[in-house]
Amino acid sequence: MLWKDNQIFCDVPLPKVEDRPLIVSHPGAHMNYLASWNVMVDHGEPFVLVCDDFGPAYPDGWWAQHSKNGMEYFARLQNPQGVGQAYRNPDLPFQNLLVHRELDANKGMEDFPLIDIMYVDFIDIFLTYEGKADWRPTFLAAAPKMVEKVRDGGVLIIDRKNVHEDCGPQWLEFPQGEFQVAPGITLEHVGKGEWLILDLELNGGKNEIEAEVFRVSNSNPLGNLDDFLAALMKERRLAPDDLKELKGTLPERWPEHPTHAEYCERLFEHYDHPQAFDRPLYPERLVSSWDADQYDEWLQWLIDHPDKLRPIERNERILQIGNTKVRLVHGPIQAHLDWLQIRNASLVVRGSLREICLSQNIFLKKNAANLQPFFRWKKPIRHMKWSGNEATPNLTQELLKLSKTNVMATISHGLGTLEELEAALIDYDGPVEELVIFHLDEEDYR
Repeated sequence: MLWKDNQIFCDVPLPKVEDRPLIVSHPGAHMNYLASWNVMVDHGEPFVLVCDDFGPAYPDGWWAQHSKNGMEYFARLQNPQGVGQAYRNPDLPFQNLLVHRELDANKGMEDFPLIDIMYVDFIDIFLTYEGKADWRPTFLAAAPKMVEKVRDGGVLIIDRKNVHEDCGPQWLEFPQGEFQVAPGITLEHVGKGEWLILDLELNGGKNEIEAEVFRVSNSNPLGNLDDFLAALMKERRLAPDDLKELKGTLPERWPEHPTHAEYCERLFEHYDHPQAFDRPLYPERLVSSWDADQYDEWLQWLIDHPDKLRPIERNERILQIGNTKVRLVHGPIQAHLDWLQIRNASLVVRGSLREICLSQNIFLKKNAANLQPFFRWKKPIRHMKWSGNEATPNLTQELLKLSKTNVMATISHGLGTLEELEAALIDYDGPVEELVIFHLDEEDYR
């Protein structure tokens, strides 16, 4: 509800948008991201909440504080590009995404093309300490930086959780009516917002949120959101045909988390043998990060709006050698990991490149061969040499033996010639039906 001039209103006037989620920024949030999350859940509109902090409170690092009634609340998704960890709740009836990024909040602001709702509970991060004994943070000094990316008609929410006597009145001192804070940007105080905590309990036992709400008018040009959203969500980086392949499926759970089945097995072991097995310390797992119908509906919306997608183009040639389809892609393999994931491809590359690829997409790990394990006697290809005249004989055939699926992805190897590739594949009759080779040299496989 909203208080304004001793009047009470049922709803806080937060913005709504069409054909995209609301973009919400909560810089320096730490554990209080649960407050901005609850505000957005109460609003009931699709949203993406991005929290930049030097020390993020990742939900899967603080199980007890981020669960609900003993159940996991946030299911982890594939990491955003660049930096960060992403989560969502599959039980909400609208799209939602939580992104924690280990970034300086001011640096993180540079990534936003625009912001619909700016949620702030600590204005000091937008100020520079001047070294004076009587220096105090003030709202008006911080306001220009806080709202520089907030769009026209957007909202600034100042959580009062850090407002106390030591701050002094200037912490939230502002003029009446509409006032300018930067060229082209004005604020207007619309009232004091109050939200009861109905969804996920706040850290510290708080049961309500109190905040000052400001409407933002901004005549400055701002950016387009589609590139920003594509960096956060894998599906927006795929082509419509790739998205069609995902329909009828659900995103995989984070591979380093226990599954729901593993949780149940551990729990039943505890019930059967309480002296031998402890109860799981983590909450009961969600089966998936999405509701199946919601996910299909969203995929179809993306397919119907290709202008919202940012697929990575592949400069490729396709050949048929014997029984094997060969796809030769000119470019770095790292640029196409999302596509390889949906193809359920086996990753067969050398150790350092393998680590780079898995750091960017851990979901490829289950089908990734380890050509260079720590213990030398476990190497699947002894005395392997990757390229040149001294390359391991029949290296392509040796790599094919290590594939765990019917699609194998690797990079240019051996002499990098079509003749060598044809000799390796012309009589091949193994389980690999498609071989994808990435090459950086334009002359390879010509």
